[in-house]
Amino acid sequence: MFVEKQKEKQLVISVLKYICSEITWNNLCYNRKTCNMADSLLTRTLKQLSRKERTALVEFTRCGCFNRREEVSRLCAYLAENIDNPDRKALDPSSLFTAAFPSQVFNNAALRHTMSYLLSVLRQYLAWAEWQSDMAEQRRYLLSALRNRNLDVLLEKELNRAESALENPETQDAGFYFQRYRMQQERLEKTARHERSARINLQPLPDELTVFYLAEMLRHACSALSHQAIAGQEYRFNLLEKLLELAETEGLLDVPVIAMYYQAYQMLRAPEASAPLERLKTLLLEHENRFSQKEMRGLYLLAINGCIRRMNSGRREYIREAFDLYRAALERDFLTENGVLSGFTYKNIIRIGAALEEHGWTEQFLEDYRTALLPRERDNLYRYNRAFLYFHQQDYARAMPLLQQVELEDTLNNLDARRMLLRSYFELGEWAALESLLQSFRRLSAPAEKSRLSPANQ
Repeated sequence: MFVEKQKEKQLVISVLKYICSEITWNNLCYNRKTCNMADSLLTRTLKQLSRKERTALVEFTRCGCFNRREEVSRLCAYLAENIDNPDRKALDPSSLFTAAFPSQVFNNAALRHTMSYLLSVLRQYLAWAEWQSDMAEQRRYLLSALRNRNLDVLLEKELNRAESALENPETQDAGFYFQRYRMQQERLEKTARHERSARINLQPLPDELTVFYLAEMLRHACSALSHQAIAGQEYRFNLLEKLLELAETEGLLDVPVIAMYYQAYQMLRAPEASAPLERLKTLLLEHENRFSQKEMRGLYLLAINGCIRRMNSGRREYIREAFDLYRAALERDFLTENGVLSGFTYKNIIRIGAALEEHGWTEQFLEDYRTALLPRERDNLYRYNRAFLYFHQQDYARAMPLLQQVELEDTLNNLDARRMLLRSYFELGEWAALESLLQSFRRLSAPAEKSRLSPANQ
């Protein structure tokens, strides 16, 4: 009897849990009348994809190798078409379910499972797209597959093709030497199966790996030194210093990728020295065709940061140095990433151009690169920097209305905009507006003071 009652009790509890979960799901997550799916992980991810990527994803879901569920393909096609639809009803659960399961009665569980499966396919697509764009990775996996299956004839052909490609590389960054290391490894694996160990030459493996490792160590050390200068956090470079002593005797500093990062490292370590920056500038011009746009952008920004550190210490001659580096990088299209220019770079170039009184060039840059800014911050950044140029020329009447419209994402830029607006009000005698803005600063100061006193907020 006791066992029977226990079973009955457990059954009642299970039923109640199920009912509660359904009520919670219906009311909080997928209520067809009130809920919008725009905040789900799936839709948020899809919104971040370009239109071209969404189209490719739809085709991906229609391929039987990656997905065999038609409802997933239908839902993906619908979302790709409607993800930016301003009508909130387009993304409510009822609309999504109808797209995935036409002519069927709404079912929460079925919609949840379909969305979950589509998110899984989306993850596969993103991984596949990255792999597809990297020919070196494709070769590596192909060689590994051929070796593991003992397909030696085809393996030899693919090894020869891969080695031939590395003889005329598009870039010679650190990754290039790591690719050569992997290729030597594959060649060694194949040779070791058929020849005596006495005939195997192992030296290329550590040679290629050493170049890769030292170049990457120097690159990360440059990032660490840049961060150390801003945040004051100390970093240890003991191992790197020992490696550099060896590199000087082994001739490794003649390798372009090591030479560039070595000079950048020396420039950041010794801000008072001029020679490392001059040598880095020479190397940037000499080897610019050996590196990708991304790599050159990082190297130019390192050189510019070296100039800015010297400018901040009072060495005004480096304002012109930074300006010339910015112009050279712009002419070679090294400063944009996927066609987008950073708002901070946009601001820095305008500030440096104004400091040098390069008014014509700076005005042209302000207009030409406006469209290269991220769309969500483009108008605000343009108004902010246009107002700065007016302010710099003491044209407060034209600066003021622009500054009144500025709302920037960066706190320091917002404060700078308010500072210029305060000065503009003062110069123009706008006393009521000046008092109102001062009051808003006072209101902001109280929470700021609390933030300063709280270690958690720091």
